[in-house]
Amino acid sequence: MAKSRLDRWLAPWVFVLTGIFFNILSALITHYFIGLNNDQINLIDREIQQKQVLIDSLWQSRVEVERKKEFFILLLSGKSTSPALIETYYQDYLNDVMSTHDLQDFATRLHQQAGTDLELLLDLSSAAQQSIIESINNSYFESLELQERKMPLESDNSLLFTIAIFLQVTGLILVLARDLRRR
Repeated sequence: MAKSRLDRWLAPWVFVLTGIFFNILSALITHYFIGLNNDQINLIDREIQQKQVLIDSLWQSRVEVERKKEFFILLLSGKSTSPALIETYYQDYLNDVMSTHDLQDFATRLHQQAGTDLELLLDLSSAAQQSIIESINNSYFESLELQERKMPLESDNSLLFTIAIFLQVTGLILVLARDLRRR
């Protein structure tokens, strides 16, 4: 009697159903859980890429501030036939740098000055570059935080993939084992 129970429990259909169940579970893990993690990883990768584009843009802005500072130094140090036009360009540039990089600390100095002030240009350019560098640093650290958020998801995917492969192989072995049980 005990042997017939064991024979029923080890019947080929039990192996086949268990093997099919393992394969379905493997497919569920692979296509659902790993898929969800991959969606999150893709979103994080896009955010990281956006941060990198922002960093590149900010660096270009920093270089532009440096070039314009050098341009105005050369322009202000030379003799000009139209000093009023140069002063207009100079004032426009200082106002633009001040508003673009939120350097309102220089507003009173800018409005008190008469003509072109090389020291104000140097101070404002330096402050703008410092502000840009701080923005670059913040974006870089945010990018690193995103990378850290991505690592556990990738680790989970690796583990889930290993489990799914194990279930799939075990399911296949069980389906094939039904043939061995018949002999």
